[in-house]
Amino acid sequence: MDIIIVSPSLNPNENVSGISSVVQFIISSNPECHYLHFELGKKDRERGGWRRIPALAGRYREWKKMLESHPDAIIHYNLPLSKPSLLRDPWFIRYALRQKRKIVIHVHGGLFLTAPCIPGSLKRIMRWVFHQDVPFIALSDMEKDILQKRFGAKSVIVLPNCVDLTDATAFAKENLLRDESKSLRIGYLGRIEPNKGMTELLTACQRMKEEAMPFTLVVAGKEQTSGDYLPEFHSRLGENFEYAGLVSGRRKCDFLRSLDAFVLPSYFEGLPMSLLETMSYGTTPIVTPVGSIPQVVKSGVNGIFINHHDCESIVEAIKQVNEDRSLLRRLGEEARKTIFNEFSPKQYIENLNHIYADLDN
Repeated sequence: MDIIIVSPSLNPNENVSGISSVVQFIISSNPECHYLHFELGKKDRERGGWRRIPALAGRYREWKKMLESHPDAIIHYNLPLSKPSLLRDPWFIRYALRQKRKIVIHVHGGLFLTAPCIPGSLKRIMRWVFHQDVPFIALSDMEKDILQKRFGAKSVIVLPNCVDLTDATAFAKENLLRDESKSLRIGYLGRIEPNKGMTELLTACQRMKEEAMPFTLVVAGKEQTSGDYLPEFHSRLGENFEYAGLVSGRRKCDFLRSLDAFVLPSYFEGLPMSLLETMSYGTTPIVTPVGSIPQVVKSGVNGIFINHHDCESIVEAIKQVNEDRSLLRRLGEEARKTIFNEFSPKQYIENLNHIYADLDN
């Protein structure tokens, strides 16, 4: 079965994207399908705005050629509900629908999924997209409910994100036998930009440093705008900060193995791959309850919730697990169990292939 799958670049050196991570996982884990990747989306170093129009016109021409070259292929279209995507993607979706192509639209959260106010023009675009008679994939029951009740989607299938558990299966926190007197290693993995709560994370860590709390913040990922945050983390935190850069393959596994806690103070999310990955290693998540995160993390059971735009709640949560390492271990163990019990890669691929098969019938 040929599948045209649409996403940003799959090269982590060009693009740090949760959607790209999902697509990489799907392609590498699903040998029953032959995937044809169609790259659509701004690379990290590319400028946005009106400067993108000539490049997008070129991609649109390539889109037509791709569909003409593979007339029987199913289209797996990955759609984040962000302003750039909503202004760009409906044109590509519309062309595929006019060609009467079989298409599934995979929704990956985004600001306008739960935003209380949506600009009128974007709301009209969203209503057009979700009124199409095609299946939509949502990341959780909560997102399904929103897509149906708020935007009028007819057919919505829940398929939570999943991650490769090969390395995590061979790893257990107890293997490290970490000395509880050592400083806490707190990690962040993903795009380094304001909407991820970087300002609050920096302020919280600076306050903990001033209070002489022993910790190390380890950040992996790429800045959305070079020089926005990393120089400040280095200068304000000094020896309490490490930048791991872009991590993939073995380096990513080693990074995930090293953490005690994972902090994600995002303002909005879908279902972050970084959250699932860190939890699979028994790392305690300290996260904002946004998007589909509450479908995975239960505060006090397998993680801790913090408030967005609130550095004080970050400080309190980190102090709590630092002072009570038995709580840290228990939450981490439960986090790992959650991923292994509820996020089976095999089941994910089976469910995805059922969606494709239903389209092909």
